[in-house]
Amino acid sequence: MTLTLPPAAAADPVTEACAPVESVFARGSGQGLNNSEEDRFVSQIRARLSSPATLHHYELGNGGVDGFSYPAVPVGTDRGWESIWNTLGAGVSGGGGFDYGASVNEGVDELNAYLTKRAAACPDAHFVLGGYSQGAQVVGEAYNEKLSDSLRGRIVYQALFGDPRTYLPEGEGLLSTPPYCRGAAEASEWRFDVPDCSVTQGSLGSRIPYLPAGFTSTTGLSCARVDFVCGSSRVFWENAGHMNYWGDNQSIDKAAAEIAKRLTPLLPAEQVNDTVTLPPSGATGLDVVFLIDSTGSMWGRIDATKAFAAEMADTIKANRGRVALVEYKDAGDQFSARILSGFQEDTQEFSTQLSTIYASGGGDRPEAALHALMTAFNGLEWRNGATKAAIVLTDADYHDPDLVDGTTLDAVVKRSLEIDPVNVYPVVPSYFSNFYSSLAGRTSGQVIVDGGDTKAALTTALTRIQDRPVPLLAHPEYYAMPGQQVTFDASSSYSVSSSIVKYDWDYNGDGTFEETTTTPVGRRTYASVMEGIMQVRLTDARGLVANASALLHIGKSPLDGYPTAPLDVTATPVSNAGDVSSVQVTWQSSDPLVYRWGLTVDGIPAGLVDAGSRTATITDVHRGKDVEIGVVGFTEGGGMGLPARVVLPARSGFAFSGFHAPVDPAPAVNVMTAGRSVPMKFSLGGDFGLNILQAGSPTSVPVTCETGAPVAEVETTTTAGSSSLSYDAASGTYSYVWKTDKAWADSCRMFELALTDGSKHTAVFKFRS
Repeated sequence: MTLTLPPAAAADPVTEACAPVESVFARGSGQGLNNSEEDRFVSQIRARLSSPATLHHYELGNGGVDGFSYPAVPVGTDRGWESIWNTLGAGVSGGGGFDYGASVNEGVDELNAYLTKRAAACPDAHFVLGGYSQGAQVVGEAYNEKLSDSLRGRIVYQALFGDPRTYLPEGEGLLSTPPYCRGAAEASEWRFDVPDCSVTQGSLGSRIPYLPAGFTSTTGLSCARVDFVCGSSRVFWENAGHMNYWGDNQSIDKAAAEIAKRLTPLLPAEQVNDTVTLPPSGATGLDVVFLIDSTGSMWGRIDATKAFAAEMADTIKANRGRVALVEYKDAGDQFSARILSGFQEDTQEFSTQLSTIYASGGGDRPEAALHALMTAFNGLEWRNGATKAAIVLTDADYHDPDLVDGTTLDAVVKRSLEIDPVNVYPVVPSYFSNFYSSLAGRTSGQVIVDGGDTKAALTTALTRIQDRPVPLLAHPEYYAMPGQQVTFDASSSYSVSSSIVKYDWDYNGDGTFEETTTTPVGRRTYASVMEGIMQVRLTDARGLVANASALLHIGKSPLDGYPTAPLDVTATPVSNAGDVSSVQVTWQSSDPLVYRWGLTVDGIPAGLVDAGSRTATITDVHRGKDVEIGVVGFTEGGGMGLPARVVLPARSGFAFSGFHAPVDPAPAVNVMTAGRSVPMKFSLGGDFGLNILQAGSPTSVPVTCETGAPVAEVETTTTAGSSSLSYDAASGTYSYVWKTDKAWADSCRMFELALTDGSKHTAVFKFRS
């Protein structure tokens, strides 16, 4: 016998037991429930709470509330940036619904319904919110536009990661007013973890205002480097940062620490851990490449390196480290330099490749160390934010310039700074200590003397790399005009087990440090246009050093090379069905950088048209409220320029376009022969039938002819026997043929058209015999 039972009813998220801390998270486009970002957000908050403080969590879309359930619609990527743009919204002139916008609205309504009911059910709970990508837009829009002030007051903190509607006004006007990246203190209160100083808007434009007045202190916006979605890149496929919010010591972890800080005064101290543990290496870990000279005299050191490698795995892993391996010889050998192992967290491949190295060749010195360093710098995938080092194991000096490719010491130093930077640690016999001091010193590394115990020397090098201070500059790039002062802020730098005693500033990246300070701020005014680099070198109380670098763009805007905003953007409804319109958009531009034009409705992409287009029709535009229509240019490489936008008012009546030729609207005076008929042509933005006139409309009344207004001859009249109304679907135009009276000769009258939406429209006529 088979017994079939009905499925168990899903638990109502609103009626579950209350907790002291209540969290809600909204996922990104196309993500399933319980994704990496959501899991990290919840687990990091829970880890900071101790019993009896507990966390109750709800993810939007997991059950739904009041019929609302956030779907987090996916964004297609099968055809690159064009596919992404088109699948977010409807098509230009192609119809279809704005699925992305509907998804966001569904999430906004679900969040509002959930918080309203949950806050009432749990009057003592403290709420925290999180949102990633599309979910960040959902949370931000709900907070800004939907939640009541009382609900906003219950939210301790909301963390937004990679918001496509980012707004940071300090990123605007980079070449006119002093922005955040030149040291201005007026950063947006919600700027939480945004390294790039030029970020001002997200890929879908900006939500302005970004937060409601009086509620700007409980929001933290994170926008990682290289994240097109939130605006730190202007190129569609430069989006690597968008996937990194959930990593160790990344934005979600930082937000959890901030949430704990906000909860500390609200809960007993023993129930919240708001301690911030700084990692002993860079924000994303430790990247170390070992460059092994494998010429004939190195056999003993290579064997010692193999023994060292077998023991270093745990040390590397403890520092979230990755190792890479490069073998080099000299010009004329069977090879000059080659990468045997790219960066790996697991040291097994490193050890396997190391076992293949045998000393051979050479026979003279110097060797190709500079060429090998450049091979490592350019051929390895270095992580943004990692502490980076190159350990060079050799018993020979090097050619400068290198015999293989002409690489010079200056070129190696410059490239090391460009990578953010890479510090070089030569492990060499004592008789080459002085020779290598310039390479080490100019890259803020250190010479390690190999006195015969190579394993011990390598261990010393790795220890010093791990123990040195962690240098952090506020921004990876700085923009300014000649004559403007740039402020470089390294105040986030730290040393885990020591203290920083001085800061050396090299303002043009030439290796000469122009200024030494005991405070973490340096200032420089650049006199002329330049593209370059700067660095700051930190020294701690133990004498260990480390440096950080940043790119300089003096006389350049971050928007150089991207299309400028189009001009004269207009948006005119051409048809209506209820509160949904088709809207004709026009614009002007002569920018040669444009490869495609993208159109948006309230920031949501509506489609693409060719570079030569200056008009397009967007279908399915909902007019229940004011709508923002945008036009933005893209380069062939997917780079997005500045948008131009125009607001289309909510449709509360007919979209009367004014009287068309042959009639001019008031106050112009139209001159015609009395007794003739004149077509009064106009558009209402669509076909609304012929019952559009108020009872008794139209009418005319006598007016004075002495108006002083311009006079216009009516060039087209007819001999129609009576007045009549018609509609031409081809042109979308109404025509009321107005039959005038011969008795009106030598007088003036005002024609008034009263429509059923309550509007009245007039034109003035002067009649002759």
